Amino acid sequence: MKQITTISQQAYEIIKEDIFSGRYPSGTWLQEKTIAEELGISRSPVREALRMLAADGIATVTPNKGIFVRTYTPKDIENIFEVREAIENYAMIHTDSEVILSHQKELEDEIRQFQKLHKSGDLEAYIRLDAQFHHQIVEMNSNDLMTALYEKAENQNHQFRIISLTSKKRFDESEQEHSEILENLLNGRKKDACKVNSRHLALARDQVIDYLREQAENEKASD
Repeated sequence: MKQITTISQQAYEIIKEDIFSGRYPSGTWLQEKTIAEELGISRSPVREALRMLAADGIATVTPNKGIFVRTYTPKDIENIFEVREAIENYAMIHTDSEVILSHQKELEDEIRQFQKLHKSGDLEAYIRLDAQFHHQIVEMNSNDLMTALYEKAENQNHQFRIISLTSKKRFDESEQEHSEILENLLNGRKKDACKVNSRHLALARDQVIDYLREQAENEKASD
């Protein structure tokens, strides 16, 4: 986990969480002055935090207007999941089996936690664990550049995780898919783990794209 060392980084994390939680929906104008007042800090660290969000692709800069929470298209979602699949599967194939086994206990603990959270229906905690599980798979490969690229894609994807699990069917399937990915990994069946992961990501991607298209249709109907 990254250590937060500056006021700008703290502001970045707070604003990012507000975006992920839906407090700042897509298209929201991130007003530097208002946010600075809410956080009780000067505008300079907020300005830097907003620049960081734009660099991560979570916000977009509109010249002469300001910085806005990014609005995603179905194509954006396809691109994000394509990058996730490529990096996660590469990491699973190319991480030494001994390294994977050295993480066995914590990975199995996560699977047990998935099962517990699924049973209790705690979707919010499940989503946090989901992000942690997939991130750990990438981190095990010990490629800092690949991890940084993955984090950027993950940041853009995070706010849609809850959408991909809103149906009970997908929630049930997701819990089973995580177990299958790990079982295959621990038993040296890396290609099988990748196949399950690709299916897992494709189903999540399609759920998000359907949601965005439905939103667009509803907005068009209300105009």
